[in-house]
Amino acid sequence: MKRKIKHTDKELAEAHVFPSELSASDKKQSENEVTAFRNAQIKKMSENDRSYSRILQLKYTMEEYFKDDTYDNIYTFSYFLKEYIHSINMKSSDFSKVIDLHSTKLSRLLNDREKPNDKILIRLAVHSDNSIPLSYWSCVIEKQNRLELINDKALIKSESKNVKSKLDFSSVIKRRLSI
Repeated sequence: MKRKIKHTDKELAEAHVFPSELSASDKKQSENEVTAFRNAQIKKMSENDRSYSRILQLKYTMEEYFKDDTYDNIYTFSYFLKEYIHSINMKSSDFSKVIDLHSTKLSRLLNDREKPNDKILIRLAVHSDNSIPLSYWSCVIEKQNRLELINDKALIKSESKNVKSKLDFSSVIKRRLSI
């Protein structure tokens, strides 16, 4: 049995938020107040809190990227690794020591000259105290690999020569499109 809840006109009016109509100067003043408040809150944060906030921001950027169906050449593993190191305010040389990775290897990873192995991904997850889980690093790598495969026209062309006969669905597609 469905029960309909009746609200008074006053309750309905209070439940709605109407856009304010501020003048340009009032709007600018309001924005400045919010900015000042936000800056004051940030100054109150410890360095550890700021690092954690930056790591969470990076985590959500990673999540948004690997859940999105589009590919972007900017968001590579090296991009996210650089952002991670920047987020924790470390130099690359210090970071390489912390995760027991040779500085040359880290440099190759940061410059997209080499792909990380599973051990490196695990070290990153452990280092972040699982704030950025292993699965996130792995998903970024998988998406980067898919993008590289899709864009490898030479490989696609050479492997196409190995297919003796391919399926032909053009007549089925035409028939379905005409319906």
